[in-house]
Amino acid sequence: MSDEIERNSRALIGALIEVYETLRLICTGLPIPITLPKQETEFDGAITIQAVSRLVEIIEDQPIREFEKAMIWGASLQWLSANKLISRYLNYSADQVSRMEIELLIQHSGDALIAYLEGEEETDTP
Repeated sequence: MSDEIERNSRALIGALIEVYETLRLICTGLPIPITLPKQETEFDGAITIQAVSRLVEIIEDQPIREFEKAMIWGASLQWLSANKLISRYLNYSADQVSRMEIELLIQHSGDALIAYLEGEEETDTP
């Protein structure tokens, strides 16, 4: 693997982990808390994919506003898509288009979670 591909891979995985951690923290603060596994040492894609897939299935049961459910649901699906594309990027072509697709999905996922958090702050103030 070339140095550039390795740097890009580390950056993509780091961004994916950052968004996952934000999602994990949001889920612990839901009215019915959802526990996503914390990544203690190395990032385990199989465990996180399974956990986030389950989140997509059960977020509808949360007693929160519909647009909040939609933000978490959409962010989760984008995160899952980015995670799956990283495998293609690492194992096959490591092409620039794949990298950009992953970056876009991670950015949109993170933006949705930030919007969720900002909306939550607005409703907490009198």
